[in-house]
Amino acid sequence: MIGLLVALLSAVVYTIGLTVEQRALHGSESISINRPLHLARVLLGNPRWVFGCFFAALGSVGLIVSLGLAPVSVAQPAFAAGVASTLLLITLVMGERITRGEYVALGVMPVALGLLSLSTVDGAETGTTANTPLLVTVSVVTVVACVAAMGFVGGRGKYVSAAAMGAAAGLAQGSAGLQGKGLGGLLADNGFLAAIVPALLSPYPYLYALGWAVGIVLFQTSLQRSRASITAPVSNVVGNVFVVVVGTLLFGEQLPEDPLLLALRVGGFTLTLVVVVLVRGNVAQAEADTSRLREERAPAGAE
Repeated sequence: MIGLLVALLSAVVYTIGLTVEQRALHGSESISINRPLHLARVLLGNPRWVFGCFFAALGSVGLIVSLGLAPVSVAQPAFAAGVASTLLLITLVMGERITRGEYVALGVMPVALGLLSLSTVDGAETGTTANTPLLVTVSVVTVVACVAAMGFVGGRGKYVSAAAMGAAAGLAQGSAGLQGKGLGGLLADNGFLAAIVPALLSPYPYLYALGWAVGIVLFQTSLQRSRASITAPVSNVVGNVFVVVVGTLLFGEQLPEDPLLLALRVGGFTLTLVVVVLVRGNVAQAEADTSRLREERAPAGAE
């Protein structure tokens, strides 16, 4: 339960950073994954984006801590649900229009969280160690595949939608999430100070940095093209599925044996996936609206 609460708090902090990043990106030059140096200059040269990135990073660290305190099938969906719910609430507060499906998603998320929290009462152990060679292989293959797919499609001159790019970002960030689970396990087993040396000697922080870097490039590009309440749920849910399924297997975590608790866990996880179906139909309109707003806000001489 503590891990669940930490995941929710981390989601709020992460979402605040995400919202600041979005506002900064919508007023900046256009970025593309095919121009990495220009992309880095635009992002790192924008103080508002850097500030938002700092908050998002704090939220990610909180997620790592929660993954060491609760099973991945609880902490990861809770984080994704918290991000989606907070984003939609912020969208409403800012007076932006959301669809009927997004309203439904806003109501579904608390139900999903409730089911996940009820499924934790069995006290199942949280996995803290994994098959390291297999974990490294899965992570590297996933990140390389994301970069290759987006580069291939973009290199052929085909338009990549914000949703598709967000999904690729979700997979890359999901690979980082697996490393976060490993780091969280080291923290849980050894404590903060004693975990520093084992963490530095493990592949976790370096693969985390790789997945995070690729994921943030893909996600920031998708975020500039659309609203965070569209791209973030797609990215989070795709990454969520990846981390929960692969992480549960790699870290040897057991699902609840009680049929009722198992049904609650599966039901909560499934409801976090429903958000993709609820928001994907509005992607095209959101991209058009965002493009119009960016043109209105674009400074003179911007590309």
